[in-house]
Amino acid sequence: MERIRLFCLIGFILMASGVAFAQSGVPNSREPGKKQSVHSPRHAKAAKRKKQKVQHTAQYEFYKRVEEAAKEKQRILKYLSRPQFADHRHFGHKKLPKRRSPNKMRYCNECGIRH
Repeated sequence: MERIRLFCLIGFILMASGVAFAQSGVPNSREPGKKQSVHSPRHAKAAKRKKQKVQHTAQYEFYKRVEEAAKEKQRILKYLSRPQFADHRHFGHKKLPKRRSPNKMRYCNECGIRH
């Protein structure tokens, strides 16, 4: 048991000294003198320009309103192209109403027709 502790202690000391030696700044055969990086002004990045703010003129506001109105109209047209609005057989229903025989027809509260 004593021997194991002794070997562990010696191994730990050797590893610690090896780590300290490896981290020293002295050049050795594995890592000959490292170059220190020098900052030169010619490699500096150019300063970014700020974008100019758009002047909100009356003309700009007008075109903005026109574009919004066009988008709204396209949205409404897309909504109205659904079958429940475009197909007259739906009578305003989402689904096409069932066709029943005349003696089984019911009054519809939604469209006011018997079907």
